[in-house]
Amino acid sequence: MCKSYSVVVEKQVQHNMNHTSISANEAFILSLVERKNLLVFGVREMVYLSGWDRKRIHNALASLLRKGVITRIKRDSYALTESLRKNVFEIATELVKPSYISLWTALSHYGFTEQQVRKVQLVCPKQFGPIAAGDFELEIATFKASRFFGYRKTEGYVIADPEKALIDALFLPVMCGGLDEFAKCLRNAWVDLDKGKLVEYAVRFGNKSLVSRLGYLADLLDLEIKELDRLLDGRSTSFVMLDPESGKTSQYDRKWRVIVNRKISLEEMH
Repeated sequence: MCKSYSVVVEKQVQHNMNHTSISANEAFILSLVERKNLLVFGVREMVYLSGWDRKRIHNALASLLRKGVITRIKRDSYALTESLRKNVFEIATELVKPSYISLWTALSHYGFTEQQVRKVQLVCPKQFGPIAAGDFELEIATFKASRFFGYRKTEGYVIADPEKALIDALFLPVMCGGLDEFAKCLRNAWVDLDKGKLVEYAVRFGNKSLVSRLGYLADLLDLEIKELDRLLDGRSTSFVMLDPESGKTSQYDRKWRVIVNRKISLEEMH
């Protein structure tokens, strides 16, 4: 038992070569985190796994935090600093449950934009405020339960399908660089998209204004949609503004019932 424990300590100290002052207690805590593959952990988990009292655990975690070995994400929630850099998507969806990666973060992940998105954006049916995770900030959009769909689990984290990431982004273009950036992402994604799924998700989302904007932008970008009739049936019954963040104009698109209050710069997309 003592020999095994000393081997664990030695491995942990070697694993944290930049932190040579790690104590045996701290190394044991780290061994539990790695052995149980804990992406996020706190005092409660460590008390349960170690059998130690809360004060001993708290002191060990506080010391690891000062040394930069672990990073505090929120009250009594920590992650290994090294793990955070490598597994921020996994940690984000573990920390905020239920949730999935979406919006500009997902569009960047899929290669639909060249923009480097610093925030990790999540969709969740519950209210959460922004959460800082080391060098990363988690930005959370709250959707009602009927709009919480169109995602998959892959490589340990949950992420929107490409088609759903686009629908989410069109619903909240302010979180995705604006309408011009969305149009660029839509055009870049088009070749590989499942257009039937895109239309299905747009209609299922339950926002007729979004359907009208999607149809208008598809026409503007000269993107062919075979399921056009279904999209037309789902459009708004009254005129809606193309860009909700801009003022009204006198230019209208009657096919999609859109007030064209923003000019999308097609030249910059080439």
